[in-house]
Amino acid sequence: MKTVLITGSSRGIGAAIARRLAKSYKIVINYNKSEDPALALLAELREINPNVIAVKADVSKEDEVDYLFKTVEDNFGHVDILINNAGKSYIGLIQDMAFDKWQEIIATNLNSVFLASKKALGPMISQKSGVIINISSIWGSEGASLEVAYSASKGGINSFTKALAKELAPSNIRVNAIAPGVVLTDMMKEDYSKRELDLITEDIGMGRLANPSEIANLVEFLISDEASYITGSIIDINGGFY
Repeated sequence: MKTVLITGSSRGIGAAIARRLAKSYKIVINYNKSEDPALALLAELREINPNVIAVKADVSKEDEVDYLFKTVEDNFGHVDILINNAGKSYIGLIQDMAFDKWQEIIATNLNSVFLASKKALGPMISQKSGVIINISSIWGSEGASLEVAYSASKGGINSFTKALAKELAPSNIRVNAIAPGVVLTDMMKEDYSKRELDLITEDIGMGRLANPSEIANLVEFLISDEASYITGSIIDINGGFY
């Protein structure tokens, strides 16, 4: 049974991915501040699979990423599949954004992808096998007003994905990114009012927001052998919201 590490997986898309994969993989739930949701998810998943652990680590910090991977190795061995999902948003005018907040967004959304990917690659390269999935966003290619830092971090993920996929293809390691549109998560509910979400929905071709489970379905396919020839791709899943 392969081991999947999902960063930022206490809730939202990350938790949906953990639920989707729990029957077929060893699962590592990662969280930073959301301990209660993470432990609740751990208890839920252990009812169907004893091979699930939850590890507290801030994946924007190298020493904590080192601790995370050491804990995974002690429990399950190396990471076979890495899902870089951890992220946070910031909504506001760029001239009102403090530099330390910019650094926080870039560290959480982009630096974490570098740190976790680098740490996962040693065993993957040795075995010439592995998959990395980076959770990006429609704003990584389209850009969003009032979300400049978030958009920049996701654009960085897209370029990182394409470049790393070329670097690792000779080692039979696949690297792809998923770029969701608007997904109905706790983060979206916290950042936008119901009225604002209704206005966004009017611009979506399918007339609704995505469910986190729909993103998880795509992850499940991309990490499987059925997607063995897909690498370096930024895959849109946005219900026609272009």
